[in-house]
Amino acid sequence: MIFVLISASGFSNEFIIGIIDFPSLFIIVLPLIFFLIVTKSGKIILAYIKSSFTKDYKYSKSELNRISSAIKSTIKFVMATGLLGFLIGIINCFYLSEPEYMLVNISVILVTILYSVAISMFVFYPTKVWADNKINEDL
Repeated sequence: MIFVLISASGFSNEFIIGIIDFPSLFIIVLPLIFFLIVTKSGKIILAYIKSSFTKDYKYSKSELNRISSAIKSTIKFVMATGLLGFLIGIINCFYLSEPEYMLVNISVILVTILYSVAISMFVFYPTKVWADNKINEDL
């Protein structure tokens, strides 16, 4: 993800400013933080983050299965949040928007999908793959 952002910095500043949209980011990040604090999956992920700072911590197969399952649930939640933000944005765009600003508003709405995919695939998915690989290593 960092590579993509650095590569994109070679483009114009308008491109970078167009990708960074704080309301869309908050639509994804705030529910994710709430999800991680409140749910059992979030507690498992937070425990994983704590233990990952411990040197030479060995995960049991059941811990790895729980981590993989929790991250799978979190990925689904983030993608659903992005879709919900997209749908709410589309409804507001068609209902409240003036016709000359329609395309600009739709491009901002699509950024919520971009953020949800980026967070899911670049933050959570590699950890899920790591846990799945560790489970298969032990077999």
